[in-house]
Amino acid sequence: MKKLCFAVIALLLLTAAKATIGREFNAANLAQLEVGKTTLAETVALLGAEPQSSTVGKSGAIAYLWQHVQSKSSVWTGRSDTQIKHVMLVFNTDGTFQRILQLQGIDLSPDARRRLMEQPAAAHAAH
Repeated sequence: MKKLCFAVIALLLLTAAKATIGREFNAANLAQLEVGKTTLAETVALLGAEPQSSTVGKSGAIAYLWQHVQSKSSVWTGRSDTQIKHVMLVFNTDGTFQRILQLQGIDLSPDARRRLMEQPAAAHAAH
């Protein structure tokens, strides 16, 4: 009986899969960012994780990426579920937050979206 129970448990474990890319971060705190004020160190503290990567633009501004992808699947049910949280934040050459460049799988209030994405992008395009 013990062997049968062990075999069933082993079979269940082998037929389910889970994969994770990146580190979990606290996306709910994005609304606390302040354009022209929040530093990278303050952002890391707010999000609770270091960025996954960075890219330097032609202007010298730096874009930092936070990303967490989690995928689960089951052979038994045939179901799979993938959850993606992705945000790219741009910081000015003086080290302060400029704007959210990319956002996926994260809800922001309309006010926060306007303040952190739309208005800074319009101001940047005007220059």
